Amino acid sequence: MERQIEGEATFPPFVQRLIDRGKIEGIREGELKGKRDTLLRLLARAGIVLTENESARVQACADVATLDRWIDNVLGAKTAAEVLS
Repeated sequence: MERQIEGEATFPPFVQRLIDRGKIEGIREGELKGKRDTLLRLLARAGIVLTENESARVQACADVATLDRWIDNVLGAKTAAEVLS
C-alpha cells in the first residue's frame, strides 16, 4: 500500500522506508553536530584549547551520552583532559 500526504509524492513502501530511515539518520547527525558545536563553543568560552588529537576526538564522537557528559564536564574544568575524561 502506498502512502500519500496531500501535496507530497506517493512512494512504494520500500522507498518510503528508505526515505524515513534517511530522515532519522539526518536528525541524529544534526543532534550530534549540535552537541559537538555546543561543546566546542563552551570550551572556547572557558578558555580551554584542544590539541589536534583532542579536537579530532570530539569531531569523531558519535555518542550522544558521551557528548552530554563532556558538555557537563566543562563546568569547573581547567583542562581539556578534565573535560574529555
